[in-house]
Amino acid sequence: MSLSTSSSHGHAEPSSWPLSERGQRTVIPPAVLDSIAGHPLCAGCMPHGVGFYPRARGHRMQRRMPADDLLIYCIAGQGILQVDGHEQSIDAGDLVLLPSGVAHQYQADPAQPWSIYWVHLGGHDVAQFFDEIAGQPGHYKVHIGVHSRLAETFQALLVAATRVQPEHLVYAANLLRSLLAFAALMRHQHLARHATLDVTRVNSYLQTALDRRLSLDELVDATSTLSRYHFIREYKRQTGQTPMQAFQRIKVSHACYLLDITEETVVQIAARLGYDDPYYFSRLFKKQIGVSPQQYRRERGQ
Repeated sequence: MSLSTSSSHGHAEPSSWPLSERGQRTVIPPAVLDSIAGHPLCAGCMPHGVGFYPRARGHRMQRRMPADDLLIYCIAGQGILQVDGHEQSIDAGDLVLLPSGVAHQYQADPAQPWSIYWVHLGGHDVAQFFDEIAGQPGHYKVHIGVHSRLAETFQALLVAATRVQPEHLVYAANLLRSLLAFAALMRHQHLARHATLDVTRVNSYLQTALDRRLSLDELVDATSTLSRYHFIREYKRQTGQTPMQAFQRIKVSHACYLLDITEETVVQIAARLGYDDPYYFSRLFKKQIGVSPQQYRRERGQ
């Protein structure tokens, strides 16, 4: 199928992709949109067209200067998005957020064609909704997972958008607001579920680094996807200490073990634990244990 294109500066122009037997597509006539444009319950966020394309094999679209915003929700299969010179895959549970004026093209994966809900929309509140869903401007894809509630709201919006009476359009506009707010909530909850730090993994990595100095940035990169700030906060929330405090305690604990079972000098043990300065190591040891390494060993009968 040839690539559909749009460069309209007016109302929504969804693709002319032939609907399958189960496919649905509704476009609100421009004259109807204009008649309700000033309504206070619609002006900020209004659907222009909405649809559902199941297993949309051959579906593809290119827009050079889209006049309205577009939200796509992939519930199965895969697709490909190109925007800002970058190509990225779209999978089940992904939302695609394409603001007006941003050139883009997308298509269903030939082998595993996507099933998508979509809505063209406009209004002065849409940009803020998109930022809330994406987390920050300039993100065109966000993963929230597949949610039956979101699909049900799309289906309700499809029905409401077929009616042209003002009260139905007010309902459609606020269904759309509810849909966007729920998508933002699901994005936040998805992040929260995946943001919990695996402390066991962190501590295991610390054990592998006992013989050297370890930077916090290296530890964060090796054991999580969190930011440095959230890594420290989450580790302290779960353990009551910072990661580097924990690293020092693990090193001192291992030093006690070496003092107990070996005849190595304090200088040798300090070097084994990555401390070039044995005096610094001794001060650190005494701060945590309460006695110097030499006194610890004497008290243990070595």
